[in-house]
Amino acid sequence: MDFGNAPRLAAVTAAPPVTRSDVTAQAGSVAVDLPPEKTVQSASAGAAVNVEVRAEARDAQSRADGERRAFANDRNDRAATRTADETVERKLIIDPKTRAIVLQKKDPHTGETISQLPDEVLLKLRAYSRELSERAREASEAHQVERTA
Repeated sequence: MDFGNAPRLAAVTAAPPVTRSDVTAQAGSVAVDLPPEKTVQSASAGAAVNVEVRAEARDAQSRADGERRAFANDRNDRAATRTADETVERKLIIDPKTRAIVLQKKDPHTGETISQLPDEVLLKLRAYSRELSERAREASEAHQVERTA
């Protein structure tokens, strides 16, 4: 439906571009109508990268020193482990509740358990699970009724 009124267009006025004195136009740059705080300028390329040929020899020497130290530390760690293992008593036992094979390492002087595989918590969890499954089986057997026609 036309009412016969011609649309009126309002002129859009924008802020005139501000010329900045601290920015110089470079070859290939494009003029934009942005306020000064939103304009950007390319950073300078900076200095060239210097490669020192002698650094490779220094790095190789440092790497060799590190490998030598690592080898010596590894050898010392093995010797310490060997002496620690000689003072540990190992036993394989079968846990009566879970019927699982357990490796125990004990100190022969104090009788204290140093480590155990599988852990005691896991053995208790297995025993609890076995007990629950046996109770469920017994309960299901008690409720079964045979029907004969």
